[in-house]
Amino acid sequence: MRANYRMRRVLLSGFIIGILCGVFTPALRAQDGKAFLEQAAPFAVQSQREFGVPASVTLAQAAWETGRGVSPIGEAKNYFGIKAAVAADGAVNVGPIAEGWVWAWTKEWDGARYVTRRERFRKYRTMQDSFRDHGLLLATAPRYADARGALDDPREFTRRIAAAGYATSPTYAADLIRLMDAENLYQYDLPRNDAQLLAQSETITVKPGEIFQIYFDTQNTGFGTWSPTANYALVNLARESISTPQAIVIDQLVPPERVKRWALTLFAPQTAGTFVTVWQLRHGDNAFGPRMTIQITVRESANYTLWMGLAFGAALLALGGSGYFVWARRKKNSARL
Repeated sequence: MRANYRMRRVLLSGFIIGILCGVFTPALRAQDGKAFLEQAAPFAVQSQREFGVPASVTLAQAAWETGRGVSPIGEAKNYFGIKAAVAADGAVNVGPIAEGWVWAWTKEWDGARYVTRRERFRKYRTMQDSFRDHGLLLATAPRYADARGALDDPREFTRRIAAAGYATSPTYAADLIRLMDAENLYQYDLPRNDAQLLAQSETITVKPGEIFQIYFDTQNTGFGTWSPTANYALVNLARESISTPQAIVIDQLVPPERVKRWALTLFAPQTAGTFVTVWQLRHGDNAFGPRMTIQITVRESANYTLWMGLAFGAALLALGGSGYFVWARRKKNSARL
């Protein structure tokens, strides 16, 4: 009887645990998926800044290859299934970022069915190293050169890396695109061109016709590099107010996250008043980043006011003298008569 009682308790406990697992496991998995994206997103965005690979694609691949971070190939912290290449002499190449390699079992599509194989995979010190190595691979390997022509289109980029043989699965591109669409992973993508204004000149007070300087400090917050040969420039949007150049072509390479100071020499109007100068970054025909505005106050100088007063006084004296001369002449003529 005691044995049967204990058996019933064990069965009941197992039944309750099974129910609890069935109820709470989906929630826990969903929570783990959200936590994985929160952990992985900064690395994916940084990879796009450094290598141009769309963050949405990076996140989809990491989630798909590891079951949302559950199985990054054991302790290898390999989130993209990147293998270690074996040279003809038997040397194993793991690239400049990985710290070594491990053996692991994987399933590969051989054209007719999936087969299980034991392969060498790269091993990393950190999750961030794995993401950087993934970006470096897609940004430099010759086989992905065609994909690099679609950096502004994550779906097309995905199709091209799949066509280049990133994975053997015949549905790899469709699986990743479905994941990107379902979870709107595109929200993590950086635009090619974007800028943030960090600092600029304060309101400036100058004299009529005076030469003066202003500046803007802009940070490249996109994933493209600003280049003199790619038609990047700072464009004047209010030429009618202040005498300035129409556009200033960038004079140096500005990679993502770098800051560029634009120092501009301007000429104040000859008339007093309040004016504005407005500028914006442009790539070809496309403007981007914030409109940057500085107010310019042109005031009359003390010397200018003095000279204007003297000129006005001289004019009055000249008019008065002329009138007196006419009056005196008339009086003289009257006396003769």
